Amino acid sequence: MTTIRTIEFGWRVNVQPWERAAVIRSGKIIRTAGPGKYRRRRGEQWRVLDARAHWITLGTQDVLTADGMQVRVTPVVRYRVADAGAWLTQANTPVDAIYVLAQLAVREAIAGRGLDEVLASRADLLSGVRDAFTEAAARLGAEVLEFDVRDVTLSAELRHAFAETALAREQGRAKLERARADAAALRSLANVAQVLEAHPALLQLRTIEAAASGGGQFVVRVGDAASGSGAGSGSAE
Repeated sequence: MTTIRTIEFGWRVNVQPWERAAVIRSGKIIRTAGPGKYRRRRGEQWRVLDARAHWITLGTQDVLTADGMQVRVTPVVRYRVADAGAWLTQANTPVDAIYVLAQLAVREAIAGRGLDEVLASRADLLSGVRDAFTEAAARLGAEVLEFDVRDVTLSAELRHAFAETALAREQGRAKLERARADAAALRSLANVAQVLEAHPALLQLRTIEAAASGGGQFVVRVGDAASGSGAGSGSAE
């Protein structure tokens, strides 16, 4: 809150380097004054304002984006009194007026953007409305030194929805990887089947190798292809 001191008596007025003053006569501001030492004339009232920087924290604002999503933002304004005359005459409570102007500017900035754009452009979220807000504050006698959004968060419902979406996305990826692995295994089996179909002897050889490595018994019968007779038998462990 900007402090104001009133000087109605005495002839000397000392305006400090961090102050600005307005001189009033017969209820009207006749001039303004910056830092320095002055002589007060008869009938003059001096209103001396603290012109150091002040902060306004608007508190958390719930605002709808262009696509109807609710976000929570915390805007901040840093200003100082630049024109004592305007500050005293343009609004009954200039700080409240700046507060409302900042609220409207934030809502305008977010209402014109979708949720994805709002989340992606937090650093310059107010770039499109900052100049208009600064000009409106200047008409109240304030110089805007900073106007930004400190935090941008999602509502509880949106956070829950985003968490469910992320979980579903990860589950989908896991299923896709399993499906790809299954497809690769099936392709491998199909390739093996084609090779065995083309070369049956490979299957017999693989069977013998499996039996031998497993410690089982097997019998090999060899026919005399030339005579068509005779038999031999053998066993192995």
